[in-house]
Amino acid sequence: MAGWFLVAGFVLLLIGSEATARGGVSLARTFGMPPLATGLLVLSTASSAPVLFVSLRAAVGDTPDLAFGAIVGGTLFALLFVLGLGALLRPMSAPPKVVLRDGGAALLASLALAFLAQEGMIGRLAGAILMAGFAIYLALCFFSDWRRSPDHSMALARTLARSKSPPLPAFAALFLLLIGVTAMALGAHFAVSGVVPLAHTLHVSEALAGLTILAAGTALPKLATTLVSVARGQTTLAVGQILSAAAYELLGVLGLVALVRPLTVSSETARLAAYVLAGALMIFLPLLAMRWRLTRPRAALLLLVYLGTLLFLAWRQRWLLPHGLG
Repeated sequence: MAGWFLVAGFVLLLIGSEATARGGVSLARTFGMPPLATGLLVLSTASSAPVLFVSLRAAVGDTPDLAFGAIVGGTLFALLFVLGLGALLRPMSAPPKVVLRDGGAALLASLALAFLAQEGMIGRLAGAILMAGFAIYLALCFFSDWRRSPDHSMALARTLARSKSPPLPAFAALFLLLIGVTAMALGAHFAVSGVVPLAHTLHVSEALAGLTILAAGTALPKLATTLVSVARGQTTLAVGQILSAAAYELLGVLGLVALVRPLTVSSETARLAAYVLAGALMIFLPLLAMRWRLTRPRAALLLLVYLGTLLFLAWRQRWLLPHGLG
């Protein structure tokens, strides 16, 4: 039963994210919101909404390790597995501004997260600081992309790619947006309700379940859009989306969750994952900066790093040992 709850939750999160993006973009076009603002506020929020709903549901349900794991693990999954798989299928270009601005913001956020995890608590003050950092990041994105062409603004390019068809009527767009939000709320409830008993069955901690199972489920919309972008040859969009989502989730999502319900980081696995994320970004960004391109050999390295990360976390929890399997 837990497995079916989990699958239903992930399907609802995927459907809800897409419905929210479509409805939100149509409403933004109807009310004349600038395309750049639509990309930064509507599309980026829809992309990160699954992990937001799941982490909020987990935090309110007194499972902070699940909430923390979903955010950290989702970022790891997107950076290493999603981009690794995408670049393995087709090498990706990475504009310097995206790597330095969005990647730099994600790296700074990961270092702050590692410090907070070591302290063992991400309280409301830390949440407010993260939200302030998020506001600064949004302002930096807006002013650095203002009056730029789609070739030099990932947020604008994403909006234009979504705006090729006529917008829906306002009522239909609002209805689709509400359907999307409702689907993600239900999906988050099913996913969290399903992963807890599954973690107990597999004899793994909630932190490890959040870092792996929930992380992969909440990142499914990013995986889907990345594969679509790769199939269309729009690899630059894929890199920009993943890096901006990393900054969004480490600053905005984590900050908002901590404001709603302070997170206790008591699990050694969760604290270790925060260090792993910072280390992964230190490896990932220089790889992108090498001729500003993610080649197939580097993509294979990212996938190997992700696999090694999973094995390392499982080993640290002694899950790979015979008695760890119960």
